[in-house]
Amino acid sequence: MSDPASTAWRSDRSRPVNPVAMPGWGPALRRGLMMRCPSCGTTSAFEGYLKVRPECPHCAAPLGRVPCDDAPPYITLVIALHFIIVCMLLADFDGGMNWIVSMAIFVPLTLVVLLGMLRPVKGITLAIMLKNNMLRPVTATTNVKSADRSSGRNG
Repeated sequence: MSDPASTAWRSDRSRPVNPVAMPGWGPALRRGLMMRCPSCGTTSAFEGYLKVRPECPHCAAPLGRVPCDDAPPYITLVIALHFIIVCMLLADFDGGMNWIVSMAIFVPLTLVVLLGMLRPVKGITLAIMLKNNMLRPVTATTNVKSADRSSGRNG
């Protein structure tokens, strides 16, 4: 009989090589905050307000394969709403502010802060995920694009 210890499954502990040449953490996070490509920092990482480029035109980093879709809104909400709540508590410290005035001030302020923070937070998330080599498989993005083309949707 064979030895059970020799046939046991062992995980592959080798780290996959990052296909993108990335700088250190400081420059990568700074470039993400500035909404630039985290790899080269020369071009914008976004095509529109929140749409990430499929690939960096300068260094060919696969920005579109980074799954940074859901985390940035949640991170932005946590940070921005803590800031807004502290501002509300400081503004109405004595309890004399009318609720209509409070709504007129803090609803637009909340929207401005959320929309202003969302894009830089998405850039930082993109940089962190690209630095940690957290990329979607090539086949997943290829299948999604081919399915969009066959159904007639533009993406």
